[in-house]
Amino acid sequence: MSGDIFQELKQFQEYANKMQQLMSEVRDQMPEYADGEDAQGAVRVRMIAGGVPESIKVASDWQRRQPPENLGAAVVEAYGSAVSEWMERWSGGLEQADWEARAHQLDGSLDQPASAGEPPVSPETFERDVRYVVPRPIEEVAEDVLTAFDVVERQDPESSVQPEARGGSAAHRVVITLGSQGLTSCEVDPEWAVQQSVVRLNQALDEALAEARAKSSSAQSGRQDAVADLNLGGLLEEAMAIMKNPRNFI
Repeated sequence: MSGDIFQELKQFQEYANKMQQLMSEVRDQMPEYADGEDAQGAVRVRMIAGGVPESIKVASDWQRRQPPENLGAAVVEAYGSAVSEWMERWSGGLEQADWEARAHQLDGSLDQPASAGEPPVSPETFERDVRYVVPRPIEEVAEDVLTAFDVVERQDPESSVQPEARGGSAAHRVVITLGSQGLTSCEVDPEWAVQQSVVRLNQALDEALAEARAKSSSAQSGRQDAVADLNLGGLLEEAMAIMKNPRNFI
């Protein structure tokens, strides 16, 4: 293999490692959670990463703050407030990390010619460890990569859209729906709600949310099976191990 091609491969490897580090830092900036309330303070929702509501609690004096028929809408409003808070905190963290400027700088590095005298050195702190990976012949790895691309390409685009998952409390007095945009709706029987204690009402919200989350998680796992079977992580490690040894290209 010519020295120029090897230098280009090393340059691309350094780019991939630095991109991995940047994405890891971006992910680390994500808040663990965010809280939100409706405008009247009747409902409080805590959201965790991924847009998933972790808990929904009504205030002890919620009836003074919201009419019973608006309680479901107040849950959705509180969730929206939590999403806004989460995004604001994450954006602030990203701005401090100056990730956008670093990403542009990283993209520009691919346009710079590789220096034959000073081959790029990959930082050990975030480089994928492939010291103990014994790759197959490059032709087999390349064939599996092409097969993986073909499988992903043939996936139905609509199958990647998270289907709605509905969960309900006992007798479905409270029904919560989760979709690709997080919590999309909450239905609360107003006549039932006014007769319940705050403890029982919060319990019903917990039951409905737990069932909706369980159904949503099950649906996501099913859609990921086909891609997981491709062992993309293993293919990446083999490819990285091949790139580290120039003899594989001779």
